[in-house]
Amino acid sequence: MEILEPEFRKRHGSVVDFLGTYESGVMLVFVHRDSENVSLRQRLGEFEEIARPNVVPVVPVQMSEAWILFDGAAIAKAAGSPGSRVPVPAIRDIEGISNPKERLDRLLFRAASSPTGRRGRNFKRSIVDRRVSVAEYISDYAPLRHLPAFRRFQRSRADRYPYSGQLGR
Repeated sequence: MEILEPEFRKRHGSVVDFLGTYESGVMLVFVHRDSENVSLRQRLGEFEEIARPNVVPVVPVQMSEAWILFDGAAIAKAAGSPGSRVPVPAIRDIEGISNPKERLDRLLFRAASSPTGRRGRNFKRSIVDRRVSVAEYISDYAPLRHLPAFRRFQRSRADRYPYSGQLGR
């Protein structure tokens, strides 16, 4: 899979309203919605009125950062310390982590040897980019196939664009 438009756009308003004004000409549009304090059924219901066949809902059980917590090497590389050993949670546990974004930030910070002073402030300012980098450094998402929310995401993508191959290889 190749990402041709790496720019993320923040959605304002409902998913339907946003997609009514968003036109990019891309083959697939991945729309991310964390479950947060809303039921999964309700979150997925936000996509039911969308007529566009190129929209793929991405609704993890927690925050999507949970899906990238499994790869310690990618976290270390994103932290700028590719040789660091990062203690990551077991795959079966990642969707149960109450604040995966905070956990990821702590792992990144730890992998970078907990920088202090100016280096620490600069590191914290770059944390959002580092989170995105973790996802870019993961070469194999296959371990996530054990998670129901990830399998649902894969089925949704395959249903809407069956020729896109298997994410996770």
